[in-house]
Parts: sequence; structure tokens; C-alpha cells
Amino acid sequence: MKIFNNFIIPKRYKRSSLAVGNFDGVHTGHQKVFKHAKKNKSKLGILTFSPLPVMFFNKKIKNYRLTSEEEKFQLLKKFGTDFIVNIKFNKNFSKISAENFIKNI
Repeated sequence: MKIFNNFIIPKRYKRSSLAVGNFDGVHTGHQKVFKHAKKNKSKLGILTFSPLPVMFFNKKIKNYRLTSEEEKFQLLKKFGTDFIVNIKFNKNFSKISAENFIKNI
């Protein structure tokens, strides 16, 4: 499993199924999404954030995680994830509109 810390990913991953979220643990709903992506014979990618957005917006929360980042990556690998795009959630990223996120990211 490959981990990217930016949106510059190799061409072989461009036609993948991409799930977006915190993925702090892998619950039944996540597993269904992963199985559906695999049925389509596409690579499965995860777009996730560090820190979790709730921790970014509320500085009083120091740890809102169920799993460490390393544990999260291991769980995602266990469930067949081909790659992870782990983006630093910061002030600039938080200002991207929904429309620009969909069009550009």
C-alpha cells in the first residue's frame, strides 16, 4: 500500500475509487464501501486528513482519535486499500469550497 502526502499521485491510480473521510477505525459502513469498490475491479484509495478536522477547528481537543495514524493505515491496508492520500488539514485546506474540492481535488 502506498501513502501520498499530497495530490500528486501516479497515473496508475487516476481511475481509482476514492473514499473520503477520517477513517478513524473501519466500521461496517466503511467495509461495504470498500467491497463495492473492489467489485468494480478498480483500485481503492482513501483520502484522509491529519489532524482530524474536528481537532483543527477545536484546539481544546488534543486527541479525538480512536486509533493512531499508524493503526489507521494498518487497518485500511487489512481491508484492501491500495493507496492513501493523507492530507495535512490546515487553514488553507479548510477554506476550499465544496465546488472547488470536487472539481480540482
